[in-house]
Amino acid sequence: MKILLALDSSQKAVDEAVRLAKERGAHLTALFVLDATWSEYIGHDFLSGSNAREGFLNYISDNENALAEKTVQEFKERAQGVPHEAKMVPGRVSDEILKEAKNGYDCIVMAHPFTRGLETLRDAPAKIVHGADCSVFLVK
Repeated sequence: MKILLALDSSQKAVDEAVRLAKERGAHLTALFVLDATWSEYIGHDFLSGSNAREGFLNYISDNENALAEKTVQEFKERAQGVPHEAKMVPGRVSDEILKEAKNGYDCIVMAHPFTRGLETLRDAPAKIVHGADCSVFLVK
């Protein structure tokens, strides 16, 4: 059995994914998606000539990378005792989760609400539940 954990800041989701992997003897893959859609969200503004937009995007990118490193490290510490791996990819968060899920996973585990980048504003769990070819376990 293969379980995909969509990583955000929820430790409860990590703990549930680890528990499920232990119970089922499953391999656990944690996926942290670096939200690459901020440039679409903020669009262009009249200050772009003064590099305000670029500065903001660099700030967001730096924060995303730092959060990814911290979240993946916390996952690895909590996943001791189960076969696991962690992946980080850039892109639209829900699209990348669904793309990874097509690699033969039996279950996706994710927090609800899911708080990753702009997915906080979008309804990522609904999109994933409707688009996934496998079971989706939402952890409150």
